[in-house]
Amino acid sequence: MAVMRNFTAGLSVLALCVAVVAPALAGTVTLRSTQFSSGKPVPHLHYEGEVVVGDLDRIAVAVSQYVDCDPKTLPDTGGNCAIITLSSEGGNYIEGLRIAHFLREHAIASRLETGSYCYSACAFAFLGGSGQSFAQTIGPYIDRIIEPGATLGFHAPYVTADSLGELVAQYGVEEVLGGNRDSIALMIQELVGWNVDDGVLARITSMGADEAYTASTAQDLYLLRTALPDAPRLLWAPDPAEALRNACMRLLAHHQDVWPYEVRDRLSGEIGYNIGTDDRGWALSGYRLTDNPGGLTVSYCATHTSDAHLGANADIALYYGPGVEGHMRPALTFFHRPEGWSTLATGGTAAQRIFQRGTIGHFFLPPEAELGGALALTWRMVGE
Repeated sequence: MAVMRNFTAGLSVLALCVAVVAPALAGTVTLRSTQFSSGKPVPHLHYEGEVVVGDLDRIAVAVSQYVDCDPKTLPDTGGNCAIITLSSEGGNYIEGLRIAHFLREHAIASRLETGSYCYSACAFAFLGGSGQSFAQTIGPYIDRIIEPGATLGFHAPYVTADSLGELVAQYGVEEVLGGNRDSIALMIQELVGWNVDDGVLARITSMGADEAYTASTAQDLYLLRTALPDAPRLLWAPDPAEALRNACMRLLAHHQDVWPYEVRDRLSGEIGYNIGTDDRGWALSGYRLTDNPGGLTVSYCATHTSDAHLGANADIALYYGPGVEGHMRPALTFFHRPEGWSTLATGGTAAQRIFQRGTIGHFFLPPEAELGGALALTWRMVGE
């Protein structure tokens, strides 16, 4: 078995060496249109192919040729200078991070189209998708979208823990640990800096050599702070009562720092209408949480009864039970704004919150909802 591990480890390093010296076709950058959509009337660039050194320069040339925009002049309502769609199986990891930084600096949104795929270095480039708001309370914000049926995937580090000691003994610490150690550290730093959930960090850094983490469910979008296309809530979740339950599940899980699946049973009852009032006397409708009977603990998740249809603005919040005056007080709020800024919680910068322009569609889906199949077909039939 030890001989086999040594042989495999040697092949791993040999593969890395071959990857460095072997010629690779560069990615290509093309202009798809001068206006992506009526909602985003900015140039649409498309990048595809293997990520290699020099691809950032090719993207920069395309931006200078087709994009006439200064992020500092974007309005306080937010916007982008361009949108880039990506399709790639990966490649040079550092080049992918450099592309991500370029997208952030130039307020370029990233998007994966139905049927496309973006792995490894491409996935890190995708995470750079950004917008910019002139408002000082917002500034730069995350703007990255996955259409249903697209694939975003993160590959495991090249060197696995069980072979690390053997590789160091055979090839030396600089050759084995140098680039790989720095790359993993840089990867974690980048993901933390752009608000990817720490559960994703643990998953990526602990995977085996042949494993990949793929964004395939609504919960993955939550963890990666990545959005579905901006569309009416009805498209993603037609039943407002179930949509409210799913949003409450996200709120409660965020409040307790657990997975949504762990709090599902606490929201298992039927929606209640006019179950209480807030401190302004407005009627509330929503769900009573099981196992929390007191007024000093979070006991409800609700929204104003007038907004329970979730067809327009809504403040969905966790509430403490009625106090001595009989009113319920909010503990944590998800602001649902189809025509403005939707956000979970406050404080910090926009890029460090679950925050986006328009509705956060995946909040209203069950966490395990798949992002392909019927949803992809529905999206293409409706269009943007």
